[in-house]
Amino acid sequence: MFHEKVVVDVNERPIHRFQDDTIVFDRVKLCDIKHRNKRLGCAHSSVNIKFERVLEDLALALPECINQISELKNEFQSVVAEIYALDHKVGNLEHELAVCQLKSDTKEKDSIIVSMSLLKTEHRSFMTHLSKIKSDIEELIKDKCSNKNL
Repeated sequence: MFHEKVVVDVNERPIHRFQDDTIVFDRVKLCDIKHRNKRLGCAHSSVNIKFERVLEDLALALPECINQISELKNEFQSVVAEIYALDHKVGNLEHELAVCQLKSDTKEKDSIIVSMSLLKTEHRSFMTHLSKIKSDIEELIKDKCSNKNL
């Protein structure tokens, strides 16, 4: 989630401008397209939609497993939705952190850093959950392939 960070100058001060009395911070660019094309769970990636299509194709190929695959797809969509929401929370906290840096408010800054650390832990949990979903799908395919070869 590094792309949520605010860009800083050589003095570590957030780069910003005002737009209609609102402070707007420059942000670090998204990770490159090569990573977003394969990284499940990235909030700015079409790979999540492609993965859902793979699950739909798998359901057609294994109609006897349609309920299991549907449950896994729903679980996947739920986790990705949580990641999207988390991504927005981190973006908001990065904004608040930059405001604190401009105001030299170290007390609030420390509180925000703790909150961000908790969100990063939550993100790791979501990524572990996605990995488990992927493993469950692989196991389902493996089982069905093994049974068809008997």
